[in-house]
Amino acid sequence: MKYKEVIKIGIVGVGGKMGQAIARLAMHDPKVSINGASEYTNHKWIGKDIGDLLGELSINIFVSDNMQSFFKNLDVVIEFGLEEATIKFVKEASKRNVAFISGSTGLSTETIKLLKKHSKKIPIFWSPNMSIGANILKQAASEISLKVAKDFDVDITDIHHVQKRDTPSGTALSIKESIESSLKRKKIKKNVNVSAIRAGDSTGEHSVIFSGKGEKIIIKHVSTSRNIFAHGAIEVAKWISIKKSGLYNMTNFLASKG
Repeated sequence: MKYKEVIKIGIVGVGGKMGQAIARLAMHDPKVSINGASEYTNHKWIGKDIGDLLGELSINIFVSDNMQSFFKNLDVVIEFGLEEATIKFVKEASKRNVAFISGSTGLSTETIKLLKKHSKKIPIFWSPNMSIGANILKQAASEISLKVAKDFDVDITDIHHVQKRDTPSGTALSIKESIESSLKRKKIKKNVNVSAIRAGDSTGEHSVIFSGKGEKIIIKHVSTSRNIFAHGAIEVAKWISIKKSGLYNMTNFLASKG
């Protein structure tokens, strides 16, 4: 698939952990240009060059709390923030015909409906986990469940750092939904249990455990760096920049990779 030569991105919440990770990787990707960097009013980074803040070369892009300034020249917005930010920025992206990516977790049903509404006008990508490995785990879990669910219990465990807001994680719930959806198509009823641990500084561990009589199948994905999510977001930005309006997810993205 041929992408645009250079994708102009805007990063919402650039001062956060994910925002910084995305910005650092983007600065070293010749196919990406940071054209906007947003933070909330009175944030200590407001008015400062994002390159200087991250210990890189100055790029003449200053962190702003002004919508008009942020959206001045963008192809894609990337947002990993609170639900309020998702709502605010998807509405503005829709007005300005800018593609929108959200990695926010724990979105309400109403906000997901809002994403669907605006996806009729612009391309929108939403995934609580943009790691390729975690999404392959999800696909594998669904396939395994079809073969063993009648005779095996199914449990999902989710381990994250103590500061993570949502419990269970959006990824764990997405894995559960994927398994249940696969089983429903085969008319198999099965309760999929999810347990969560919030401790230490883990960036994410997800396991799916299939427990049968005298045996277990365990598949696991461990994130060792936030860079995997940042890398995923940047690759998705390149991909979605040439897409038509619609609501996309990691399944669509991975399918396009063959």
